[in-house]
Amino acid sequence: VGGDERWRIYVAEGDEVREVAVEGFNSLGVWSPDGARLAYTSTAERPEDFSLYISEGGGVRKVADLQGINVAADWCDEGVLVEHDESSRDGDIYLASGGEVKNLTKHSGEEVNASPRCLGGGRIAYLTDRWSEYRGIAVMDLRTGEAKPWVQLDREIDLFDVWGSYMAYAANEDGYSGLYVMHIPTGLTHKVSIPPGVITYLSWRFGKLVFSLSGPRVGHEVFVYAGEVRALTDSPKYGVDVSRNTAPDAVRFKASDGLDVPLLLYRPQAAPPYRAVFLLHGGPESQARPYFEPLTQLLARLGYMVVAPNFRGSTGYGKTYVRLDDGGRRLDAVRDVAEAVGWLAGKGLIAGRPCVLGGSYGGYLALMSLALYPELWACGVEMAGIVNLATFLERTAPWRRRHREAEYGRLEDRELLAKLSPITYADRIAAPLLVVHGANDIRVPVSEADQLVAKLRELGRRVDYIRLDGEGHVFSPAARSKIYGEAAKFIKAHLG
Repeated sequence: VGGDERWRIYVAEGDEVREVAVEGFNSLGVWSPDGARLAYTSTAERPEDFSLYISEGGGVRKVADLQGINVAADWCDEGVLVEHDESSRDGDIYLASGGEVKNLTKHSGEEVNASPRCLGGGRIAYLTDRWSEYRGIAVMDLRTGEAKPWVQLDREIDLFDVWGSYMAYAANEDGYSGLYVMHIPTGLTHKVSIPPGVITYLSWRFGKLVFSLSGPRVGHEVFVYAGEVRALTDSPKYGVDVSRNTAPDAVRFKASDGLDVPLLLYRPQAAPPYRAVFLLHGGPESQARPYFEPLTQLLARLGYMVVAPNFRGSTGYGKTYVRLDDGGRRLDAVRDVAEAVGWLAGKGLIAGRPCVLGGSYGGYLALMSLALYPELWACGVEMAGIVNLATFLERTAPWRRRHREAEYGRLEDRELLAKLSPITYADRIAAPLLVVHGANDIRVPVSEADQLVAKLRELGRRVDYIRLDGEGHVFSPAARSKIYGEAAKFIKAHLG
């Protein structure tokens, strides 16, 4: 309600709607094989931890006290499979059965184990980077605990599902999704032709493969594949004619330390050089990918080239790349953004100083870019961004704190957090800035924006502030429509 992310769980049976979970933060889980029970996780009893609950016959019982962030992922004959996220790049798979919880993927160091699926016959499949630089599909025998690679590529596998003798999976190919179907007994695999974009959901249903896809010239749609691909939906597109949209080119440039840094370039129809807007993704362990993004397309239609860098620390390029911004090396990611400006200017693709725009972690990185490289930027737009890492960790939702400390540093290490915080360098920000934040944001509290705006105004800087009442970390469609227009007007005023 109002962006507070406190999802309520209800079960509808005929005309009767029954409350299952309304307290705390709840994560909708999975039904038992017989359809009679629902497993889910909730912080109802402890605000820091998602414990496992089962709803059955009108009542709810707690199955297991679990620590940290947990999601009920699948329900096999052997019990409930739970995905545990220690951090964005470290996790385990638990099996909850008969009041006991067993860690199926216990390991040392950091290792991704995620998205478990029941295969039947005492076996499960899941995603892991245990044996490779890239996330692949593994299979485990629950009786022996033995696990081995099943499908391993030279790129990340994002999603998969199994039905009978067939497996489908989506691979990350320079940001775009490639969809593959494999005949399990023979291993024969073919690539399915799909519209360019990113698959965000994939599941077999009654022998047909259903998937959702977001793409610049598609929008957000649901498709079905049964020999051929067919769209099932025609969703609202914010009044945008998607056939006129710009699809990005995936390119790479070499940073000053020799690292190849990927970029997505959304080029307007005119000839270069262009005025440019740098769009920095959130996460930080996420990736700029060719989704349908109305703001990106609006800016391209206004004649700006939109540059979406996958600075070091981004996902999609292996586990080594994602760790390159750890600790004090986070400033290397800021340098990647700055060097991308110089590289594109040297190629004759952009002219003049660009604007930098980002949301969430992208907002943080936009502020750091404005502060550490003030000579590069004509303006900045920051949405729901982190300003002060110490106050962010103190005030973010309790269940997020440990997860975020694994990314940014422990709250006790105040010196490092200050070194990496935009508020420390606020006096260096010279470009005009637009700040947007939801008042109900539980991930990055609005106090982050409040302190930044107060500091910049104290320094006499130009800063516009839109504080959105009734909005959280992710803005509603109505708020997005308003903010996209305001951001475009702000950028046009400073880039021309």
